[in-house]
Amino acid sequence: MGAGPQPTETSTRSSLMRKILAILLAVTLLIALAGSAVAAKDNDSRIQALEKRLQKLEIKAAHNKIDFGGDLRIEAHTITGEVPDYYDGMILQNIMVNTMFFHSATGNLPMTELGAFDYSQVQNQIMDNYGDYQFWVNNFDFNTTFPAGMQSLLTDMAVAQGMDPGTMTEADWAAVQNGAMQMMMVPGVFQSGYKTDNDILYTTRLRLNMHAMVASNVSFNGRMSMYKPWGASTQTGVFNGQAGTMNTDANWPGTPGDANLKVERAFFSWNNLAGQPMYLSLGRRPSTAGPPLNMRQDEPRGGTPMGSIIDFQFDGATFGYSLSDKTELRACYGLGYESQYGNGSLLQRPADRLKDASFFGFNIDAWNTPEMLVQTTIARAFNITDGFNGFVIMPNDPVTGNPMPGPIVTRYSPSANLGDFDLASILLQRRDGPIDWFICGNWSKSRPDEGVTTPFGGLLADPLATAESQTGSMVYLGARMNFNEEKTKVGLEWNKGSQYWFNFAPAQDDLIAPKTSTRGTVIEAYLTHRVNHKFMIKVAYIDYSYDYSGSGWHVGAPQDLDSAQVLGFPTYKNAAKLSLGFTAKF
Repeated sequence: MGAGPQPTETSTRSSLMRKILAILLAVTLLIALAGSAVAAKDNDSRIQALEKRLQKLEIKAAHNKIDFGGDLRIEAHTITGEVPDYYDGMILQNIMVNTMFFHSATGNLPMTELGAFDYSQVQNQIMDNYGDYQFWVNNFDFNTTFPAGMQSLLTDMAVAQGMDPGTMTEADWAAVQNGAMQMMMVPGVFQSGYKTDNDILYTTRLRLNMHAMVASNVSFNGRMSMYKPWGASTQTGVFNGQAGTMNTDANWPGTPGDANLKVERAFFSWNNLAGQPMYLSLGRRPSTAGPPLNMRQDEPRGGTPMGSIIDFQFDGATFGYSLSDKTELRACYGLGYESQYGNGSLLQRPADRLKDASFFGFNIDAWNTPEMLVQTTIARAFNITDGFNGFVIMPNDPVTGNPMPGPIVTRYSPSANLGDFDLASILLQRRDGPIDWFICGNWSKSRPDEGVTTPFGGLLADPLATAESQTGSMVYLGARMNFNEEKTKVGLEWNKGSQYWFNFAPAQDDLIAPKTSTRGTVIEAYLTHRVNHKFMIKVAYIDYSYDYSGSGWHVGAPQDLDSAQVLGFPTYKNAAKLSLGFTAKF
């Protein structure tokens, strides 16, 4: 057999080239596949990174978001009232001060030969020596010259009656002082009663609510408010003895004033402290319209403390602890009066500076469900003053009783720390079928500082009188019937306060006066109808029957209004208000 064909050099090279190309293609494919896997993995990493960044941006956007809402209320009111006979305390005080001037200038008592008080002698002395009188009045001070002048006058009156000042008792001095006041009841001091009537008063209230999440466990809440009467826009009015006529930090949210939007509430809440069901909240507090006051407005709970004892705008702090989803304990602190900042403390000796007036108390929601609320508030006001910083138009000088020279806006500042005040309240509020009802008991007790008095008086005591601890109480009842799938509600409320009852409620939105402050009886009837869940119509009637003067005031002694009394300012014996309102929420 012959040998087969032998491979040539050319065919060998061709085979080698094919193998090399195959290897290169395989390597290229492997590299491509490997690169594709790396790229895919890299793309996945980039997508995950972008998703994390988007999540952070979404969370940040949510935290930066502020939710706005609010309501607009338009109301029309008819207000009537009756002022009883009284003796004008400002005129009487002016006569007493002028008599002190006469006595200091002449050394005599202004008496006739028959021993009767002769005020014409005082008037003639002032007219003949008006420059001396002006100098004397301008340097007249309630804390020094007033008691000294009064003591000198009463001493000479006691001697004229044959008494020995060295052996007189406290009761003897009180009798001489009372006799002096009786003698000074000259014509013009007695004022006959009269009726008041405001046929129509329109008001507009705008409230803007704000809410934002600052962090997962930190939130912000705020409210800006405007409340004004139609045809007027001033926050400063003429003081007439009613708590709402003095513009202070505590009462403007519930008292119509000007058209400016003001911060009513602004606070943050830091929740879940240390991973526990507790929180800390600081700022301008939600301290108005608390239970059960919200029922008559057909609104959710508006404030933390019981509205029957505290309806008072203030700055402060709350520490809360939730024992369960139905029970919560809160410790609350508030500052009602800052004594030094803005009050010229550098111009005063340390001993002459007042102390801050502050609040501390506990608010306990013992049981809070949609069907039942059991709540109690216990509080003490420390170093309470004879008023708060604010603006007012005073018709008379509170020290001398002289008429003020025109409607001058005055910045009022307290003059003394009067003592402490205790408050307590307990509420049972329930829903039984179509009926909502509540019963609320309230208690107050004054703890006056010894020997402290002011031109308007001490803690529940008249000027120059010795203040004693007094206890007051107030009962508050209410019920509401729900009709028409809860679109229509008819309610009736009743409250009665005792002679020495007092609460902190100047921000209560009642126009005439805070109804829960009344030393007497108040009856309120109302009907609300929701056209839809954001638009409501309300008709209401409220009737006040006062037994004692000074409702809403902690300064001065309450006087029985069944007979004519010496009053620094006229007060209502009876008052009533009929209202029609429209409220739109947004």
